[in-house]
Amino acid sequence: MNLAPLQLVDYFVHSISVEALESYDHQKPSDLDPEALSVMAKCKAVEDDKSRAFSIELIIEQKELTGKNLPYRYRLEMVGFLRVHPEFPEDEVERAVRINGPSMLFGAAREILRAATGRGPYGPVLIPSTTFFTPPNIN
Repeated sequence: MNLAPLQLVDYFVHSISVEALESYDHQKPSDLDPEALSVMAKCKAVEDDKSRAFSIELIIEQKELTGKNLPYRYRLEMVGFLRVHPEFPEDEVERAVRINGPSMLFGAAREILRAATGRGPYGPVLIPSTTFFTPPNIN
């Protein structure tokens, strides 16, 4: 086994809120609407540039939308910390952290939201996978 060059060394839940929506009709399919789900991530170096330590802030929010059959409204704020291996190419660090850092934390966030909603009246929600990759602007 080889370790990945980016290691998520710790994370914590900053805040979590889950509310079961009275408007939800459990006899109809749930609406998974990308407009209702918001995922935001911020990455920043936490020490000097040579330490290769970064923090990742992740916010996942499901809002209630009129006319949509959604079981829950929730908001999860997490913070994660990662380190980049010293031999990882310097010119690839920023991109790797920006894409892979939030992706690593997102996996933990999905499980936390699944567990939190799993104790609700409508059962667990597994939010859809997402990507933090943005393709280059090609004209």
